[in-house]
Amino acid sequence: MQKLLIILLLGFSYFGCSQSADTPRMSFDPFEKMASYKSIIKKRKLNVQYVFVINYKEHSGRKRLYVIDILHNKIVKKIMVAHGEKSETQTGYATDFSNVSGSNKSSIGYAIVSQRAYSKWGTHVKYWLDGISKTNTNMRPRVMVLHSYEYVPEYETYPLPIVTSLGCVMISKTDMTYIDSLINKQKNKRLLMDIQG
Repeated sequence: MQKLLIILLLGFSYFGCSQSADTPRMSFDPFEKMASYKSIIKKRKLNVQYVFVINYKEHSGRKRLYVIDILHNKIVKKIMVAHGEKSETQTGYATDFSNVSGSNKSSIGYAIVSQRAYSKWGTHVKYWLDGISKTNTNMRPRVMVLHSYEYVPEYETYPLPIVTSLGCVMISKTDMTYIDSLINKQKNKRLLMDIQG
């Protein structure tokens, strides 16, 4: 019995360590495209302070949606975000993207976070996304929106992947409440989102 208890404790310890948040993550600078952000914001007359940057090259078990404040050059918050179910092959990494309806894949490129509307998922709030890059022009026709889902965690799960979406930018209910509050406080509620993959 004592040996069994020791084996169970060792197994738990190993499993816990394997998911350590200290595991090196890929290098990523959400401010690298700052000049492009400012140019698009000026041209499209978007919110001049906040930009959402998604790094789909990172594992889904990592926080990879960055809320950045470009006026003060700082990361305000990092958030867990799901990608499209057909964008990966059970690895936790999104490797395939599409602009085609029914593909259930994420789209990459620049998008504008637009109108707030009702959602049947999560907090029942969604934001329409309008793609402005050649790679995501069908975001609105595909109903690819920013919304929440109860099974998206707000904590990192690496090396375990999180749930996938049908292509939408899908976050936790807690993080959606935060995003919704942030946008509602803005005079200009149209924000730039950069989805990288």
